[in-house]
Amino acid sequence: MLKLNKTTEYGLMALRHMSRKRLGDSSSVTSAREIADQYHLPFEITAKTLLRLKNFGLIQAEQGARGGYSIIRSLEDITLFEFLEMMEGPQTIVSCAPLEKKYLENKSTTSDEVCGYFCGCEIKGLMSNLNARVQKFLSSIKLAELAESPGERIQLAKPMEALASNVTQI
Repeated sequence: MLKLNKTTEYGLMALRHMSRKRLGDSSSVTSAREIADQYHLPFEITAKTLLRLKNFGLIQAEQGARGGYSIIRSLEDITLFEFLEMMEGPQTIVSCAPLEKKYLENKSTTSDEVCGYFCGCEIKGLMSNLNARVQKFLSSIKLAELAESPGERIQLAKPMEALASNVTQI
């Protein structure tokens, strides 16, 4: 199902690390080397991931001998869905889900662009519905929740149960 790529995982780890570090010292910066060493990550990929986070406006770079990166956008303002789209592009369960509505509304997308089986597909409506529900669920999770550390708790159990019950209703 949904599988995060390594860049996304490293990005989440970096944001969590910087968020925790900022709690202790609001003026602190973090280097790519620090994150790579702390979590045993490849330095080159970590550095590229931080550059990507910078380009998306989530963190800023500070030059100089004591330079590094710091968070500039509140993790409370960023949903997991938004972050996944930044890091990995459009998020869908099946490739036709985002195009089905466009195709049905104005026919500006041909059925072949959507899927070779689009016209005869029996589950495209179900998949579109499921896609919308998964997007809604991922949009309900703030990155700040993933950065929290009180007892390492992340309260995803109830939303996951809700998602599971919604899926069975499809």
